[in-house]
Amino acid sequence: MTAILLLVAAAYIGVLFWLANWGDKTTPRALKISHHPFVYAFSLGIYCTSWTYYGSVGTAATSSWHYFPILLGPILLFLFGQGFLRKLILVSKKQNITTIADFISARYGKRQTTAVMVTMIALLATIPYIALQLKALSSSFLLLQQDEQVSGTALALAGTLIMALFAIFFGTRKVDVTEYRSGLMLAVAFESIVKLLALGIVAVLAWQSLAQVPDSFEALSKHWQSFDFFNFNFVGQTLMAAAAIVCLPRQFHVVVVDNHNTSHLKTARWAFTLYLLLIAAMIIPIATAAIHPDIGYGAAPDSFVLALPIMMEHPILATFVFIGGLSAATAMIVVATLTLSTMLSNDVILPLLFKHKFKKNILNSSFKSQILLVRRFVIAAILLLSYMYQQWFGHGEALANMGLVAFSLVTQLLPAIVGGLYWRKGHAYGVYAGLIAGFICWMLFLMFPILEAGGLLDYEMRQTLITRGTLLALLANISCYISFSIGAQERLIDRIQAAAFVNPKDQAALSKRLNKQVRATVYDFKVLLQTFLGVQRSQQLLGHYAQNNILEDNDAYPAPEFISFCERALTGVLGASSAQALIRTVSSGRQMAFEEVVNFFDETTQALQFNQNLLYTSLENLSHGISVVDKDLKLVAWNKRYHEMFAYPDGFLEVGQPIEEVIRFNAERGECGPGEIDKHVDKRVQHLKNGTPHHFIRHRRNGQVFEMTGNPLPEGGFVTSFSDITTHIATQNALEEINMDLENRIEARTQEIRTINMDLKAEITNRHETEQALMAAKKEAEQANESKTRFLALASHDILQPLNAARLYLAAIDTNNLVSKDQGNFEKLTDSLDSTVHLMSALLDIAKLEQGAMKPTPRHFNIDDILLPLANEYAIISKEKGLELKVRSSHSIVHSDTTYLRRIIQNLVSNAVKYTDNGKVLIACRRRKHSLRLEVWDTGPGISNHEQNKIFNDFYRIQAGDNKGIGLGLGVVKRLCDLLSITISVNSVVNQGSRFAIDIPYGNVDLLQVKEDISQKPQSKTQLNVIAVDDDPKNLEAMASLLDKWHCYYQLFYKVEDALAYAKHNLAPDVILMDYQLNDNCDGISLIKSLRTAWQNTVPAILITAVRDEEVKVAAKNEQIHYLSKPVKPAKLKALLNHGR
Repeated sequence: MTAILLLVAAAYIGVLFWLANWGDKTTPRALKISHHPFVYAFSLGIYCTSWTYYGSVGTAATSSWHYFPILLGPILLFLFGQGFLRKLILVSKKQNITTIADFISARYGKRQTTAVMVTMIALLATIPYIALQLKALSSSFLLLQQDEQVSGTALALAGTLIMALFAIFFGTRKVDVTEYRSGLMLAVAFESIVKLLALGIVAVLAWQSLAQVPDSFEALSKHWQSFDFFNFNFVGQTLMAAAAIVCLPRQFHVVVVDNHNTSHLKTARWAFTLYLLLIAAMIIPIATAAIHPDIGYGAAPDSFVLALPIMMEHPILATFVFIGGLSAATAMIVVATLTLSTMLSNDVILPLLFKHKFKKNILNSSFKSQILLVRRFVIAAILLLSYMYQQWFGHGEALANMGLVAFSLVTQLLPAIVGGLYWRKGHAYGVYAGLIAGFICWMLFLMFPILEAGGLLDYEMRQTLITRGTLLALLANISCYISFSIGAQERLIDRIQAAAFVNPKDQAALSKRLNKQVRATVYDFKVLLQTFLGVQRSQQLLGHYAQNNILEDNDAYPAPEFISFCERALTGVLGASSAQALIRTVSSGRQMAFEEVVNFFDETTQALQFNQNLLYTSLENLSHGISVVDKDLKLVAWNKRYHEMFAYPDGFLEVGQPIEEVIRFNAERGECGPGEIDKHVDKRVQHLKNGTPHHFIRHRRNGQVFEMTGNPLPEGGFVTSFSDITTHIATQNALEEINMDLENRIEARTQEIRTINMDLKAEITNRHETEQALMAAKKEAEQANESKTRFLALASHDILQPLNAARLYLAAIDTNNLVSKDQGNFEKLTDSLDSTVHLMSALLDIAKLEQGAMKPTPRHFNIDDILLPLANEYAIISKEKGLELKVRSSHSIVHSDTTYLRRIIQNLVSNAVKYTDNGKVLIACRRRKHSLRLEVWDTGPGISNHEQNKIFNDFYRIQAGDNKGIGLGLGVVKRLCDLLSITISVNSVVNQGSRFAIDIPYGNVDLLQVKEDISQKPQSKTQLNVIAVDDDPKNLEAMASLLDKWHCYYQLFYKVEDALAYAKHNLAPDVILMDYQLNDNCDGISLIKSLRTAWQNTVPAILITAVRDEEVKVAAKNEQIHYLSKPVKPAKLKALLNHGR
């Protein structure tokens, strides 16, 4: 168990080390977190030490609410004392206060004796307080390990060493203790959260323990009842606690010194108050459980916080509670030790040290390492004294009593703090008398009685003795402070510091009252600017102001904007508070009191010192050497780099040293080159006297090369910068050598490139000839392809003519008169003819697509215009094969070419019906976001994956047992889809079926074209009068056979002249059947127009042709002529003839 505890404690300390180290980083995230207002609020939780964590439970168990004043005092101060705290912080920041001793010393004339007295009182109060933490730490460790393998002495010593390392590592990194130590404060805030969580866990365990004991709440409620909250001890200790929150050195440091933004007080007002209230509330159930005979029996009240989880057998929780106690002790010890070490080193040790080491060059000396070393030794000494006190005197006292005694002593600093902020007559002699009188009374009425009584006093008597002794000592302190201050004679420095502390200048308040009753003129403010900024800079600033604002005459009163402008200009030189004071004085026209003048220049000096330090730091970190001489040619400034570059002996360079001595020193060492030394010196001194800028490069004997640039200063003097350009010169020389070698290499490479260029030219010539040959071959191939395409188109057209006649003859045959054998042959002949027609139609379409002769004409139409006729056409075929054909339309409006889209869907449906032997064929529409998806499903043989990418190639047929096609249908479909910019996809499973899908763009219902009946339907007749015109007699004979079968009266013409002659002497027929290609001088459409003109009637006409050009179709439609492509389908022809009746 001991090893585990040591490991856990070491791990927790390691976490604190890591957190503090991370908080000290300057990354944006670390700065944001470590400077957060909640970090400040929780860091105030350092007030809750082991006394609160362990001892308050003992106090509450002994005398109920007597534990509460220690928490109530800070709560009341932060709730109702915000003005006091804000003023305390504001004054401390303006005066650059580092400790409470520094605050009191600075307020009362900056006397070192005052600081020493305060430091001694703080030391006497802090040593027992740190010993209290060490005692609590060792006691909790011993209680947790139980087997006592490690003695309490060893544990206390180990804790002392760890605290010393932590305090030294994170507390002595920076000399300026007013600089915000973000990492340390972040670690302290983290420890405050750990304390709160650990105490909350114990409170929950206490509630659970009390809930398991019947009637425990009623029996123990008397312990908390009938308490007099206005008794002497309660009120007195509340006041002591409120004073301790600012009088304890560690609390002063956290509340005041480590507050980097006064607005954080607003957050701390409720956050820190809530923190203390939660602590107070958690103590109630824990103390109640501690006094219960069945729960807290055998456990000391001071250690019951840790004993409870041990008794309830929760080792993990007990370890965490131990970590909470470790946090309470660690935070207090580290910050208290740092604060006390700062007070001892700054106010006692360092003044003695510097008194004996004051030298001529003290301004150029660095005491940073010595100061940090002194503080580290002081930290070690303080912790050693605390450890010795804990070992010798700390075994018999209760934790709460030891803490309260320490509280009582530091409250003696309260009159000096409050009087210093609000009473201008307060004097250092009053502080001396008050502290001495208070300390004597504290010893007589508190310490001696306690030491004399020893352990004979009960708790109530001890509390009364401490409270009464503290208040008596405080009363004596206040009396002496007031009386001796009134009788003391003030020095100038006393009045100056009193004015600075009692009436700190508030920038916001001044800005509101700035422009009231201005008695100064514009000229007065101009003179003010010239006084502090100089004539040149003032004129420059006034010029900028005049560009954007109206600048009144010198005798006029200034505008508020001009006064604000002058204040901002002076702030950069004098600081904000000094600039405000000066502007206020000039505006009102009054004279400043002498102490205000001194205080003003003191603040101005601070601002100038800050600017000087900033400039000094910048110069020291430059990589160039800098030297500055005044108008008398004396050295006034230089940086460390200048000293290093010329290797001057230590102490050689001094402020006010004639620059001639420095130049002569360099010349004697050969830095100025060969020649007489006096000439070198005179030449350079004359340059400086003339104030002429110069720039030259000096080669030193050791091989270094320095670049020197000198420029005169406006008010006389000279500034020179020195740059070590040795590396640059070496690089430049190397580049010159490389450049020479590079020129030779470039010449050689140029010759090689010329040779290569000649070879390239020959290669280019050869490639050009090859390219010309390839282009000729490509052109020849394209011409051959075009010839093939034209031939195919013409051949297809010539073949369609006899096929058209054959289809008409077949349609003319009366199948009712055929025997059964001839009937079968007739059907086979019909199928063969249809296959031939489909083949030739596909060939013709391919030829037109390759020629680019097919141009789509998209329009807006209902998809049902295509699906319903196709469904009717293939329903009969599907029924004959025993298939089920279904159509699920979405009735959507689409935008495409109706003819080509119908060919695409017709081919897909035709293939589905053709290749499906049983099952069903489905035509379905699915709505998508931007397009309508039309799918054709079948239950056919399916297509394998490796064939799905090939089926759209011309003449490709799937490898199936029964190849029913020639492989042109899907090729045409793919070409038509590309023509219409429609995507097509296929998904198929072998032996299950296929699905072909196309995506059709949506149309606009407002642009939908309504079908109109363009022909007037004549009265019904029993016999139809038809004339047919075709240049092929065979087609006319076939048409005659078909018309005879349909019982039509007809006239046939294969010459244009005959048809026109017939029209002159005969009435108009019912229908005109017209071929398109008649002869070179006339086509079918022109002849129809001529015939209609002759008959003075728009006779219904049907154009029957093998020409499938879109222009022909459009021309026919414009003339109200029906279009049928050869070979004509008799059913379609008959339907059109019946329509014409």
